[in-house]
This record gives sequence, structure tokens and C-alpha cells, in this order.
Amino acid sequence: MAYLKENQRLVSLWLPLPRRMTFTYAVPEDWEMPACGRLARVPLGKGTSVGIVAETGVKFPEGLKEVKPLLELLPEDLSLKPTLLRVFEWAVGHYLTPPGEVLRTFLPPGLFKSTAAKGERARPRAPMIGFGEAVAPSLTEAQRIAIAEILERRESFQPFLLQGITGSGKTEVYLRLCEELLQRGRSALILVPEIALTPQTVGRFAARFGDAVGSYHSGMTEAQRLQTWWGAQSGRLKVLVGTRSALCLPLVDLGLIVVDEEHDSSYKQEERFRYHARDLAVVRAKEEGIPVVLGSATPSIETMENTARGKYRLLKLPLRATAGILPRIQLVDLKLEPADPETMMSPTLTEKLEAVLARGEQALLFLNRRGFAPYLLCRGCGEVPNCPNCEIALTFHKRPAGMVCHYCEFHQKPPDVCASCGAIEIQPMGTGTEKIEEVLQKRYPQTRLARLDRDVASGRQRTEEILSSFAAGELDLLIGTQLVAKGHDFKRLTLVGILLADSTLNQPDFRAAERLFQIVTQVAGRAGRHDLPGEVVLQTFRPTHYAVTSALAQDPEAFFQHERVYREEASYPPFHRVVLLKLSGTQSPRVEQASEKLAEDLVVLFGRHSEVRVLGPAKASMEKLRGKYRWQVMLRTSKFEGMRRVLEEKLPYFEAQLPAGVTLHVDVDPIGVF
Repeated sequence: MAYLKENQRLVSLWLPLPRRMTFTYAVPEDWEMPACGRLARVPLGKGTSVGIVAETGVKFPEGLKEVKPLLELLPEDLSLKPTLLRVFEWAVGHYLTPPGEVLRTFLPPGLFKSTAAKGERARPRAPMIGFGEAVAPSLTEAQRIAIAEILERRESFQPFLLQGITGSGKTEVYLRLCEELLQRGRSALILVPEIALTPQTVGRFAARFGDAVGSYHSGMTEAQRLQTWWGAQSGRLKVLVGTRSALCLPLVDLGLIVVDEEHDSSYKQEERFRYHARDLAVVRAKEEGIPVVLGSATPSIETMENTARGKYRLLKLPLRATAGILPRIQLVDLKLEPADPETMMSPTLTEKLEAVLARGEQALLFLNRRGFAPYLLCRGCGEVPNCPNCEIALTFHKRPAGMVCHYCEFHQKPPDVCASCGAIEIQPMGTGTEKIEEVLQKRYPQTRLARLDRDVASGRQRTEEILSSFAAGELDLLIGTQLVAKGHDFKRLTLVGILLADSTLNQPDFRAAERLFQIVTQVAGRAGRHDLPGEVVLQTFRPTHYAVTSALAQDPEAFFQHERVYREEASYPPFHRVVLLKLSGTQSPRVEQASEKLAEDLVVLFGRHSEVRVLGPAKASMEKLRGKYRWQVMLRTSKFEGMRRVLEEKLPYFEAQLPAGVTLHVDVDPIGVF
């Protein structure tokens, strides 16, 4: 049955589709008008779909003679809370994204199926064993002050920056806040940047709060995510620990949001709906009328600037919560003291590693480069095997043997002979974590060592085994990428070796120095967190760069002051806002032509807006990615909201003008601009 134009009982729905529009349906005459946020099943094409009622009492769509009716209203306890619906609406407008992409990001897929109740029967994940203590430790004075100030504002919106040095006890502050909230019957949401951090964080909270703690992230099965969603919706779960996709879980009487390691770029989603979970967490806290705590030893420049402007309240933890003190950092200039080409370790670092192992203590070696070697090289003709889908060399892995693209996961066997010249002299070039693991195991056969990077972390159980073993002292040496830099607390870890600190600086990115400072400070902070003193060896070719010297002095304020001058002079965030319009397609000429046309249209559109600069078009830093060629146009402005409104109105027109096979994605506040 369809309803004609005179029927006024119409509602608009968001459907989980990548369409920049709402869908209008009629409410059957014998039904009550559903409230906004109610889930409903509707006809769509030859099938059906489940969506969310976004608006009621809407007008009949122009150009249509009739609309189809709703088929079914799902149980009311599945409805989206008004506060969450407002967060979704804000995200759609701010990030210029289709509403369906917001739904697909924040709601478990099972909600859009007829088997939604199955989530209640999914097997829950056990919390990680070996992390966390049931008995709370004594608080430092700074911790007590921070907790008291946050609890003073527990009934109102207030963003806090909890800036604490590594090992200062930020997690204990979160735990005590949750304890107070749970005593009042309220709930808390704890965000962490990486899936690899979720189990140990859940373990720490579960040690205090037991079955009231749950987890949520994309590595869970569909049924497990739906079960967690139900647990939050029903009030059974009071503390939720998760990655960015957990941000909009429907917790009952939410009283606090924590964004731990708020500086971490993993909080920014880079595909489809390109939101930043840290910023959206602040928006949700505002809608809920509750405090939000952004925790970090190395806050982002944006957060530091918001604090300097008085938008956020600063709380500091200047001392370590345990008996430990900050580790001593020794700088090694690799120009003067070359490293071993196989281990990337200087003589200084090698000597200190051997001394630590001899004392029965633990060491960590950090290199942000996966695989055995970055690429294979034919010594006959210089050919390097590249990914057929991406503009990048294939990384060589030895166990299992293969050449892998870390962007699209393309995989092939290493060649026996060069495909170009037939030579058999094919050699791995450079060093990755896998090679360091192999070489050090041969040099120190009695050493118990392990590697932790994304190749290992793809298996959740193996990641937990490695972290638990290292925490228990069953491993002597851990080699890893940035996964080892975040949030880990190992009591016998006394030496950290940063093998190539300045590799980040070689990237074409205005945030390169910030990332270098953050990663060096975070990795260094793993050492000496308890009774045993710690030491860090920082190896670099650029010892005088301000990011390196600030990290050496362990002085985030000095880095912030230097970096903000550069950002302001260059008109980069946080002083100007950036929007990237990204075009992609399988045919390079079409993408290039579409980007040129878009840039011309934008120049005309913003011709009278002197505060908006149109830059480009330009190729992306990696022009070809996952089989698609990529170009982009940058908009930079000091008056974001005005530009956003204009762009929101014109985006449908720009998309309609695109040639076949070319897609347009909008990235507001991108992490990288090249």
C-alpha cells in the first residue's frame, strides 16, 4: 500500500546507506506517531531495511506522487536516546557526511537485522588476566586534587585536560572517578586508541568493578558487539572500555567520558565517515551535561591550544605515582656513532642492552617499521617489486615468506629471479622489526624475546600472551612498533632503545614534529616506572631538531610553544581549519580532470570569501592506493562555520557533476594534508 500526497503523517528516516539524504515514509493511520530515534523497518527497492526516525511531521517530498509506509516499529527499548540522536545530527553537519555512514559507524550491524536479540546469547569476552589490582594504591596529592576538581563538575559539562607524565597514575584517576560514579548508580565510558590496549585496560577496570565492565571494538564478532550494546542499553554494564567506535554506546545515566592518550591519531577514522573521536567525545559530553577527561603525557597541539584559550581546564600530574622517576635519556648522534646495519643499534645501545640482560632486567627496542626489510632490490638492474594496487614498494616478510603491501594487504611470494632482467641476485634492503628479532635471537640465544607489531597484533590472543608474559617477567626483551609505546606498565623494564627517532620527520606532513615528540616521549616513558631506575637511548641523525631536544628535556610545554609559532605562521591548525576534498577512481585522467573542475568551482564559490583559501588540485602523497588514483583540493580558513555552511549546501551539486567512476569524500580536520 502506498500513501498519496494528501497524507500528512510522514517521517524521514536515516538508513544505513552512503547517501547524502533522508528517506520519507508514511506512518499507517492506525499507528501512533513514532518518536525520533525509534528504529523502524521499511521497504527499500526489492527488499527491506532498518533505519532510525530522524524527523516527524515532514512535508511530502517534491516530485513524488506517493510514498511507501513503514512496515514495522522495532521494540521501543532499541530506540536511540535523544542525546545520542543530537550527537549524530551534529556529526552529520560538522563532518559533512551522509547520515547513513554515522549509523554504520556507531550502531552494531546486528541492530539492522531481524536477529537483533541474538546478541544477548553471544559469549562474552573474558577480561585480560595479569593487569590490574583489586586493591587501590595510595593516591598522590596531585591525583587527589585532579579527582576532586573533576567530581566538583560531575553534574555539568566541562572538558578537562589531565596532563600527566608517563607513569603518573592517570589510569588510577580514571578508576577512582568510576568508583565514585558507580556508587551513585551512574556509568562511565573509557576510550582507548588501539584494540591492542583494550584487553589490558579492561583487565584493570574489571579487577575493581568485576562484571560491570565491558569492552567494545571492531575486532569483536558481530554478536559480541551486539551483546555489549544490549548490556549498555539495559544498564547491566556500567563501565565500557573501547576504541573510537564505542563512543556512542547507549550507557544508562552516563556520568563521565574519558579519552585516554587523547593525542593519538588512531582516534581519527580515515575511511568513509572521517570523524575524530576525541572531538566528538567532547560534543557528546556537552549533550549529556557531564565532564569529559582528555588524558595524555603529550597532549595534541589542538588540545593544548584549547586549554591555553580557557576552553578546557588543565589538571597536572607532574610526578610518577610509584617510586620511579623519569628515566635518564642519552642521545646518540648516528652521524658520529653509526649503528650496526643489521640491528640498527649503536655501540652505546648494544653495551647497555647487554648490561641490562646480564642483570636480569628487561629491555624494549622501538622501531616503527614492520616486516623483515622495507623492500627487495635486484642487484642486477635495480628493480624493486611494487604493489600493483598502490604506489609503494612491497615489504619483505620472512616468516611466513612473502612480499606484502601494508595498505591493501596484497601478498605474493618473493621472486626467485628478477621479473625485469632475470637476475637471481635479489636482496632484502633495510631493516624491520622482524629482522631485528631474528638477528638478536641468534646473537643472544639465551635471551627470551618477542616481537609486537601489527603482524603479531592481528591475532588478539597472541597479543595478550606477549603483553602478559612481558608483564610477568617471562620475557627479557620486547621488540616492537608504536603498539609498544601506548599505556603499558612493566615493572622490570629499565632500558628503552629508540632505534631511529627522526624517521617521522621525513614524512610530508605538518604534524611530523608533533608525532616525533609524542612517540619518543611515550616510548621513553615505558622505562623505570617502578623501583628500578630507567634509561633511554635515543638514536637520531638530527639531534638538534626542536622535537628531539624537547623530548630529551621531557618538556612538552617547550615543544608546544615552538610548534604553535610554526603552525600560526604557516596558517595550519589549530589557528586555521582545514577541509580536504578527496577524489578517487580507477582511471587516472578522469580523477585528475574532476579535481581540476572541482578546484575551479570552489574558486568561484569562495571568490568573495577572502578568509577561505583554495589550494590545489594536487596528487595525494601516495597517488595510487588500493587500486584507485587519488587527487585532492584543500580548503583552509579562519572562519570554519561559514565555510562549512556554504560547502554543505553545494556538496550535492559537486557530487552530481562528477564523471562516472569518480567519488568524492570530505575530510574535515584531517590528520595529514598530503
